[in-house]
Amino acid sequence: MGMNPLEFLRNQDELLSDIIDYVAKIENLEPSLIQVEDYEGKNDFPALVRSIVGQQISTSGAKAIYSRLLSLMPNEIISAQNILSFSIEELKSCGLSYGKSSYIYQIAEQVEDGNLDFKLLHQISEEDARTKLESLKGVGKWTADIFLMFQLNKPDVFPIGDAGVKSAIKKMYQLPKDTDDQVLIDIAEKWRPHRSLATKYLWRALDNNYFKNN
Repeated sequence: MGMNPLEFLRNQDELLSDIIDYVAKIENLEPSLIQVEDYEGKNDFPALVRSIVGQQISTSGAKAIYSRLLSLMPNEIISAQNILSFSIEELKSCGLSYGKSSYIYQIAEQVEDGNLDFKLLHQISEEDARTKLESLKGVGKWTADIFLMFQLNKPDVFPIGDAGVKSAIKKMYQLPKDTDDQVLIDIAEKWRPHRSLATKYLWRALDNNYFKNN
């Protein structure tokens, strides 16, 4: 019987093991029982919308805009049909840029037209799912990574485009701020094939001020 993912990560990286312990302690959980908060349980369309909302802005800003978008929707349900009942200008009123409003609207059209089938994304390979996602206007590598991690539950995604992840690894390893992304990718190789879980712990470490306290 092989090691579970947490044991594997602990054995592979002592610094990450310290983070696992810290997050477990701060959240009052046993390390073996820890559940890292994510978007699981949310429907695929609103999850993709949420990722687009969160592109290149702070977490607090994304939450505020997403909350206003929810309030705009009938019954506070973000569905393709509900999105299309508003104009792009009305979506913008929630604090979205014109580009993001347009992307969300166009994706909603593809869902309604049947050109984007979320059920199919769960059935095809990770590579094919990524290709389909990145073919959508407004969905780049980071947004595809987030969807693959949280909606499709892919275990070995490493979102190198995420500013928080990059910052966390640089602080973990005491690297210069201008460290090349390839160095970070090489570090994350030791976490394979559980890079998604490792990444979630890095986010939780940031959320719980690990790097300010250590």
